[in-house]
Amino acid sequence: SKDTVLEIGPGRGIITRELLKITNHVIAIEIDRKFQYPAHPYIYGNFLTTPLPRKLYKIFSNIPFNITGDIIRKLLQSDTPSSDSYLIMQEQAAIKFIANDQSNTMAAILYYPWWDIRITHRFKRTDFVPVPQVDCVLLQIQTRPISFIDPKLKLTYQDFVSYHFGRDRTSKNIPPHHWLEMFSRSDGKSYQGSFAKLLQQQNNLHKIHRSRTDKDWKRFK
Repeated sequence: SKDTVLEIGPGRGIITRELLKITNHVIAIEIDRKFQYPAHPYIYGNFLTTPLPRKLYKIFSNIPFNITGDIIRKLLQSDTPSSDSYLIMQEQAAIKFIANDQSNTMAAILYYPWWDIRITHRFKRTDFVPVPQVDCVLLQIQTRPISFIDPKLKLTYQDFVSYHFGRDRTSKNIPPHHWLEMFSRSDGKSYQGSFAKLLQQQNNLHKIHRSRTDKDWKRFK
């Protein structure tokens, strides 16, 4: 009852109503002013540009599927991340952030040392109205009680992972614990700045994607 809970894109307030049955400390951020929930005021704005709470908070949200990656990156790269998050999202997107011993995306390995990321529930398509054309899950993102790598080395580790994923096609087949061992033996110099370059490339790709309706979209590169 004392938890502060952040909800991203509350819409008509279906989840908001249930959260308010548990705690009065609900922060609901909605970009579309046509939506409102009389029993609780919304904060209107773009979640991606809205500062996250400075005090301890949790998240429960049915997030907009079209910006799933942007939302998760903001949460996990933040200086004030949530202690525990539950996100309703497309299963295909959720799997990309879950580390395993067979095949991993770069995102799964980047956040593995500090976050326990898992699917805690699989929905039926008929749980939603209208019925979606994709399978949906509840993804839990929880801060590890004890991180596998010192948080002070977070950027160095992410540089290390970005560097190797960008140069070795077999990187996806390396189990998560082997990444930790490899990093512990590295010198940290040859790959400095790799993660920043990756973020810049992603930003450029997002800018192009948003601008393809413009006949001169190539100018946004």
